[in-house]
Amino acid sequence: MTQPIEQSRPTFCRICEAACGLIADLDASGHPVRLRPDRQHPVSQGFICAKGTRFLEVATHPERLLWPLQRQADGGYTRLPWAAAMAFLAQRLWPILERHGPHAVGIYFGNPLAFNTLGLLTMLGFMRGLGTRNVFSAGSQDCQNKFAGSQIVHGSPLIHPLPDFAHTDVAILLGTNPAISQGSFVHLEGGSTVFDRLCQRGGRVIWIDPRYTESAQRWGEHIAIRPGTDIFLLLALLHALREQYRPDPRVEGLETLLDLAALYPLGRAADLTGIAAERISTLADLLRTARSATLHMSVGVNQGPFGTLCYIALQALAYLCGHFDRQGGLLFHPLAVRMAEVAHRCGVSAPPMHSRVGHFPSVLSSLPGGILADEILTPGPEHIRALIVVAGDPLVSIPGEAHLRRALRHLECLVCIDMFQNATGGEADLILPSTSWLERWDIAATTVLFQQTPMIQYTPAVRAAPGAVRSEARILAEMSLVLGRPLWGSRAFTHFWRLLSWDTGLTALSTVLLWPMRLLLHGTWGLPAPRPQAGQYLGRGPRTPGHRVRFWHPDLAAEPARLAAYAATLYGSWPLSHSQDAGALALAETPETPCPRATFTLICRRRRLGHNSWLHGAVHDGDRDGMAWLAPTDLAALGVPEGGELLLHTTSATLRVPAVPVLGVLPGTVVVPHGVSGMNVNALMPTGVTMLEPLSGQHRMTGIAVRITPVPPG
Repeated sequence: MTQPIEQSRPTFCRICEAACGLIADLDASGHPVRLRPDRQHPVSQGFICAKGTRFLEVATHPERLLWPLQRQADGGYTRLPWAAAMAFLAQRLWPILERHGPHAVGIYFGNPLAFNTLGLLTMLGFMRGLGTRNVFSAGSQDCQNKFAGSQIVHGSPLIHPLPDFAHTDVAILLGTNPAISQGSFVHLEGGSTVFDRLCQRGGRVIWIDPRYTESAQRWGEHIAIRPGTDIFLLLALLHALREQYRPDPRVEGLETLLDLAALYPLGRAADLTGIAAERISTLADLLRTARSATLHMSVGVNQGPFGTLCYIALQALAYLCGHFDRQGGLLFHPLAVRMAEVAHRCGVSAPPMHSRVGHFPSVLSSLPGGILADEILTPGPEHIRALIVVAGDPLVSIPGEAHLRRALRHLECLVCIDMFQNATGGEADLILPSTSWLERWDIAATTVLFQQTPMIQYTPAVRAAPGAVRSEARILAEMSLVLGRPLWGSRAFTHFWRLLSWDTGLTALSTVLLWPMRLLLHGTWGLPAPRPQAGQYLGRGPRTPGHRVRFWHPDLAAEPARLAAYAATLYGSWPLSHSQDAGALALAETPETPCPRATFTLICRRRRLGHNSWLHGAVHDGDRDGMAWLAPTDLAALGVPEGGELLLHTTSATLRVPAVPVLGVLPGTVVVPHGVSGMNVNALMPTGVTMLEPLSGQHRMTGIAVRITPVPPG
């Protein structure tokens, strides 16, 4: 029976940086009974994906943690009060800090914390108070290359290019599929309908991806590319457009990047990418002649072997064609520039520290998750003896599950702060229950940097926290006090912050300070903010010496040799020459000469309901969820019927998965969803320092070689 709606309250989703507007319908007792799109919302304009509208299912899930849990000797867990939980922390963690120093305690946090403003600020204070170098985040599984690339190009990891889809004539997108998952490092006004409007006004949208994605099927054109070779396409385009180069005192390093691009002309790039040379040339002509063009890359490129260099080359390409800091091209948010300056003054963008294993530099004060297991298992001073995990599941999201599980079992203490007991929580000594985004006050401080609407959203809680659940901000503040390492080194500030982290305190404070301005200037949605403007960034925005955009840096010195070595491994392992095009093979119904392949190339895909590894209890979104996708030609050659099972083998693990033929999948590739409960595709990924990009520590998680063997029927 449908419950009567007594009132509705505006809020916004905090699953990703899109921050789409929602209406929470409340019953007579004030409990939310439904989440629906906010049709009047000035940012999302009524668009939101099913992950947001169905989040009440997550918040009210029967497996939700409501009380602190402590592991017992028999491996089970018992409920305990918060005072006892804090006493346990003091008993177990404080001696480790005193005896072995701050680096003996590691921290790992997942991406939900990026969209939890108070929680993120508290984490920064907790890190500073604890003093540990060993901080890890989920960023090194999907986007750390962008932070590292922005540090090189713009002098700050907080400044990123925003594609101006609303005014462009041509949009070129690499490794993204907004028809399924809206996008990363960008907010699409009106959601993916921005591409409907682009096409309706006669614009062109070109999707560059190893498979014929749902986005390519709905909007524009598709160019199939061999997984992990995007950098060769970008360099070939730079080389083809070299005549556009003119010296500019606001820019440095472009000549060096163009010299590198000269090593990968059209013919060579065609051999490496599987894209016909003529098609690359046509793409270059389009960029050369378009009145306005914008470019964007996402996780499919980030997780490749050269994500940082791709991010730099993509921006250089926009600049070379005259679409950098221009309407319809790439824009830059003025708030990002201001936040970069504040972050520098607060020490957030201080010189990087380096890891004990692999000597990787920290990016945004965090180290690569790919070395977490080795930082625990490798003997020596300052190895990790205890780990605090906040809003993350590293056992599932970091490649090499078996290796990391062994490492977690070597810890003297593992503490998890989460809504659920996830896979990592199954190894924890103590689990502390945290709020969902429906149960806390928030302001979209990070997501505003990726939108063009001049507004900063904020919202009170729309649901009371159940049981003994507390916010991450409050939990971390209290932990810092019992460990004798207060936030930012100040006990007085920590006590104030702890009181502020109570939702009632924040709601009262925001009502007094912000509500009148909110009602006066932006109705029910938020506060005013500046809008990205063309022509306002070059020569003044970058946080580099002389405010120059840098397309090369000494940190890139080893990349040409690494690129050449990688290219050498690709020759002879791909069945195309520069006169052929991979897209034609991807759409072939039947093989010309069916024969089983020795190895396949693994790529991943996102799903409509699941999100990475942290949305608990998400229902499958169709008959083919939890399935491996192969080209019809490959499945036929393997002799496997639709729905038949395959074994995917790597040196790290074996995964058993049913398979279906899907038109548009490149021959030689296998596409597996990630975030499916009980089917951890990341376990297949090899681990170790050789799988990490040296510049950013980004883990290579696409273009992985796998062997496939059919499972006999029965």
